[in-house]
Amino acid sequence: MDISEEFAHEKLSPVLAMYRAKDFDDALNKAERLIADGGFGHTSSLYIDTVTQKEKLQKFSERMKTCRVLINTPSSHGGIGDLYNFKLAPSLTLGCGSWGGNSVSDNVGVKHLLNIKTVAERRENMLWFRTPEKIYIKRGCLPVALDELKNVMGKKKVFIVTDTFLYNNGYTKPITDKLDEMGIVHKTFFEVAPDPSLASAKPERQKCWLSSLTP
Repeated sequence: MDISEEFAHEKLSPVLAMYRAKDFDDALNKAERLIADGGFGHTSSLYIDTVTQKEKLQKFSERMKTCRVLINTPSSHGGIGDLYNFKLAPSLTLGCGSWGGNSVSDNVGVKHLLNIKTVAERRENMLWFRTPEKIYIKRGCLPVALDELKNVMGKKKVFIVTDTFLYNNGYTKPITDKLDEMGIVHKTFFEVAPDPSLASAKPERQKCWLSSLTP
């Protein structure tokens, strides 16, 4: 097979070029070469028993770089749609996709001549997160919240999660001082990075801190 062979190219005549192959894999190699020489993206055709030879059908459809893979169908007439397969839109202009340098990969029809306008109103994907039963906010809520933590909820241990900056600048000290005053055991995990990663949230690391809390 060589690109100089006239029969290896598209022919607008009732002449069919045929090549002998040793086996199915050799036939696939020759078909790939013909498509590469003639131009990617157009149409390939295979005659096969679709019931007993599904594996060959799968290999053929995967390896052929064509936008139309016709099965048991004359490629010249089958590719234009409707005559042999109503799955393909009837058209005499067949897109070859990016393989062939085209903007479309299907049969060009009326829909490709339309300017379709889409009006998209903002709709964000739904998100959710689990929160505690109560969240205390506003200035001065800390003593009340911690008091309820011990006297209402009966908690004896507290685990504080923060970053290094807040910890080193004493932002957690009012909390820990109040916990010490109430007799609640506490530990602070302050290795959360400003841009948190999975590494800073590894359960194993937090377990190491929790294991240091005495009953």
